[in-house]
Amino acid sequence: MKPILEVARELANAHRAEDHETKSVYLAENEHEVRLVEVSGSIGSSGEVLPFRFAPRPDLGVPYASVVLLLGVDDWERIEHGDLALPAGWGTAQTLRKIA
Repeated sequence: MKPILEVARELANAHRAEDHETKSVYLAENEHEVRLVEVSGSIGSSGEVLPFRFAPRPDLGVPYASVVLLLGVDDWERIEHGDLALPAGWGTAQTLRKIA
């Protein structure tokens, strides 16, 4: 089975191909699922952090469950400054790994 980091990079690249206003994609490290934080200029800022969960799709090369947080630029800046938090267990902006 492919490592989570490899699957995360593949998903990040696919998402960037669909949303050309994606500014950056980060990985919140986890042993059991792919956790992506995607910052996009095409997303409005809501002041909320809402995860979107997806089941594994081994038939499409994604053998892990995945969770994506889509954030507007303003919401990302609020997370960086500690005014808005990532979900429990995801760490902080400083502990995320930039992958795209």
